[in-house]
Amino acid sequence: MIPDKYPEMLRRKIVKAAKTSLRNPNGKKALDYLKDVRKFSDVVIDKFDIGYCPPEVGHELSGRIITPIYDTYGEMVAISTRHLNENHDRRFWHESFEKGYYLYGLYQAKDTIRRLNKVIIVEGEFDALAFHSYGFTMTVACSGSAFSLFQIALLSRYCTNFYLLFDGDIAGRKSIQRTLDMYSKYTYGLNFIPVYLPKDVDPDEFLFEVGANGVKEKFKTAKDEYDFI
Repeated sequence: MIPDKYPEMLRRKIVKAAKTSLRNPNGKKALDYLKDVRKFSDVVIDKFDIGYCPPEVGHELSGRIITPIYDTYGEMVAISTRHLNENHDRRFWHESFEKGYYLYGLYQAKDTIRRLNKVIIVEGEFDALAFHSYGFTMTVACSGSAFSLFQIALLSRYCTNFYLLFDGDIAGRKSIQRTLDMYSKYTYGLNFIPVYLPKDVDPDEFLFEVGANGVKEKFKTAKDEYDFI
């Protein structure tokens, strides 16, 4: 039985052990999945402290990829996981935490966001990791939750241009529209630039299909349309 929340010291021990296991022989399958299927670079895997809990250890998290979530200052908030077996009946699990108060990857991305005065917001953590691997190191994820006013306040410390790159399904398009309706009129000085993907295409799928240059062109087109409107 996986607990709702781990004590802080135990959480850190789990993440440290999982990082070591990922680079050991018993983590090869997970590492191959991250690099060959999800297209994550070694630099990003290490930078974001991604790990793996192999089945052999007999832990509650056995068989799961471990993705720690940090706050803006580098304090670990929670562990997010996904089982390597895509058919697992509880494939996705994360510790309980207030999603609307944090942005995955902001700790790692904030310097680039400040320097470029722009941020790319995606829904999923793995989408953010893929974009970092392709050089878009100004990317953060709202971890599948609605983009909140608190998250906007966090980002407004670092930039004024917000690129909304949500999933290409109906829910993702509704999330973009909801963000525009709720916040664009009431957050003075911030630019919310919608980036609409083809139907039912996720950000990382689009990235793999068109490459970094194709994504840059997509952002440029979205910005040109925004400026025109």
